[in-house]
Amino acid sequence: MIELRDYQSKIIVDVLFHLKYNDRCCVSLATGGGKTVVFSDLVNRIDKKILICVHREELVYQTSKTLQKKHDVLLSKTKQLTHDICVGMVQTLHSRLKRGKIDLDYYDVLIIDECHRGEFMKILDNFKGKVIGFTATPNYEKIEYIHICLKCGSKYSTNTKCCNVKTKKYKRQVPLKKYYHHLIEGVSISELIDKGYLVPDENYELEVDTSFLVWNEAKQDYTEESVSLVFGSEKAIKNTIDVYNELAKGKKTILFNPNTLVNKKLYDEMIKQGINAKMYDSNNSDTNRFELVEWFKNTPDAVLLNVQVFTTGFDCTDVEVVFLNKKTKSLNLYLQMVGRGGRITDKIFKPSFKVIDMGANIKDLGAWSDNRNWLNHFNGSEELKPCGAPQPANVLECHSCGSLNSANYIYCVNCGAERSYNGGVIGLPKLNGKPIIPEPYKIIEYCEKNNLDTLQARKIVYDYAYKMFENVTYESYRKNKANGLLYKKAKEKFTPYYFAIQKSKLNGNKVRTLDHFINQVLKSIDKRYDGRPNTSTDI
Repeated sequence: MIELRDYQSKIIVDVLFHLKYNDRCCVSLATGGGKTVVFSDLVNRIDKKILICVHREELVYQTSKTLQKKHDVLLSKTKQLTHDICVGMVQTLHSRLKRGKIDLDYYDVLIIDECHRGEFMKILDNFKGKVIGFTATPNYEKIEYIHICLKCGSKYSTNTKCCNVKTKKYKRQVPLKKYYHHLIEGVSISELIDKGYLVPDENYELEVDTSFLVWNEAKQDYTEESVSLVFGSEKAIKNTIDVYNELAKGKKTILFNPNTLVNKKLYDEMIKQGINAKMYDSNNSDTNRFELVEWFKNTPDAVLLNVQVFTTGFDCTDVEVVFLNKKTKSLNLYLQMVGRGGRITDKIFKPSFKVIDMGANIKDLGAWSDNRNWLNHFNGSEELKPCGAPQPANVLECHSCGSLNSANYIYCVNCGAERSYNGGVIGLPKLNGKPIIPEPYKIIEYCEKNNLDTLQARKIVYDYAYKMFENVTYESYRKNKANGLLYKKAKEKFTPYYFAIQKSKLNGNKVRTLDHFINQVLKSIDKRYDGRPNTSTDI
């Protein structure tokens, strides 16, 4: 039996009470809050026929492992269903429903994981029983287009004539409330961090001009061409490698790219540089997905490049860096990507994780751990916004053959030459705020729990001393070292760590003096400036 956390028990009580008198609800619970544990416990408490629907095969197996009642697993290879509980893939369910191979009305309760996703909505339209949705982001990012006659007010789904004039096109966001009716809010990311169930985020932001990116209204995303130029130019690729080497080298990193072209370009360059990287996207992969995930989980310095693949249903607890080499307007996608780094772990000492943002996503969408009014997102707005008339695309001449192409082209439509482009995302992201330095007792707790000795505890301290100077210029470091201020500040900051190790029950050498310890701290800081002037803020 899994012991429930307090907030998980409260969610279960709230859901069961709500469903006594109502048919549907949506539970919002932040990444790391244990959605699977909650709905698995609900299955134990509800004596009904239950269908659990997920969108990825990994989630089918993950959910199946937590269920205690006998159940079926519905995948494409499944021949027959024999139990009253079933966990299955939504794609397989759609296929079986189309062919009349499954009766949705057989089930009394439908539980949906990641319920903000659009592929579940058609199933909801046809289901008559109770519905419980679970998501970390109760926000349905679907745009609905409506054509309205400005004379009589009639509404149409397509452009037409009414009252002898053309209708005007409007848009609005479809609220998740339309499908789930009521929101039950769990705990936020910041609460889970405070409770010790998630680790905090350290945000490194790049001041970047993304105005060159072209928005495609129909696809609700930036055009392939414009993101390839901004994030995939020769200068941008080189800069991304430099940023990785400066801020993430040697740390387990998951890196999100904007498209398959940039993914492949960056991967090829990383391999040339000897970086331990692998990639996965719809066009490119150097191994199958299962083997790739296992490699990533078991490789301390692994870098996993992908394009919108490992956003949900992928739990690798010792991810230390989430690298956003892309720009998105989707709050849901942004939180899912960054959330890959928020898990707690015993595999490594991980009091925080880095978010390296190359696309000004934090500026537009806020930090991952910021509190958000999810009820407003869930309820949505009925406001209709007019759609502007399509603007003619700007054009450029191909430098090779002179043919006209769209202004954000990569390859010439006539001769195939790759556009020569010297712009792109350039620069080193800077830490927003102060670095998170763990308290002495946290280092001691981790070392005791993992049978580490005093030498390993000191090494953790030295590593964090190195980290503290990520935003300090070489000039400031040199000046303060020469005038003795660096030694004074280091002694003030790290003396408590020395005595915490000395008083601990850790095995190992405790003969070292405080002065020796502080000098080792200073040596660690010196390594940051071994001929590489840092260009950031002063002490």
